Amino acid sequence: MAKKGENVDIQILEGFGRTAKFRKKWLKTWAYLGGRIVRFPEYMQTIILEDVNTAIKNRIATMEMIIEAEKRRKH
Repeated sequence: MAKKGENVDIQILEGFGRTAKFRKKWLKTWAYLGGRIVRFPEYMQTIILEDVNTAIKNRIATMEMIIEAEKRRKH
């Protein structure tokens, strides 16, 4: 902790602006989708949320495999 009167170096977080931009986009997307989803009966909401969860997990797994394959190809 710096004492009063000492100069303090402040590090700017790399990619913070980009992260904030994407966070805002995610929140806006989920707010829009959530507004539509809550209009359905609860059993349909459950189905939609399960579908979204499955789709996102599969997309992430696919992208992780692509990244790993690219890393192996570079070495």
